[in-house]
Amino acid sequence: MGRIEINANVYQEIVYRSVCEFFGFEDAEKTISFKKSNVIVEKPQLSEDEEKERVRFTIQVPAKFGSNFLEFSNNVACHVKAKVEEMTGMIVESVNVKVADVITENENV
Repeated sequence: MGRIEINANVYQEIVYRSVCEFFGFEDAEKTISFKKSNVIVEKPQLSEDEEKERVRFTIQVPAKFGSNFLEFSNNVACHVKAKVEEMTGMIVESVNVKVADVITENENV
């Protein structure tokens, strides 16, 4: 059997939609200024004997003022990892979450 490779833009789209789903939004760009460009995809080179791609993500997201940032970040990372692995069957090595902004209740998160 051959290798299956997924384009980084496809991973970026899956992660973006997973984060939107986590927040409960259809399009986070319009509500909390979370954009696809806030998702960085790294795909380490596969060795000859590896059949599945390994992938790493860095995501910059806003967090709600007063929330526990560690718990929030872990929840986002777990949600994204599960969704990507479920949809692609590939190995997610890590999901790094950077809290890029703090927003209030009035800003919809």
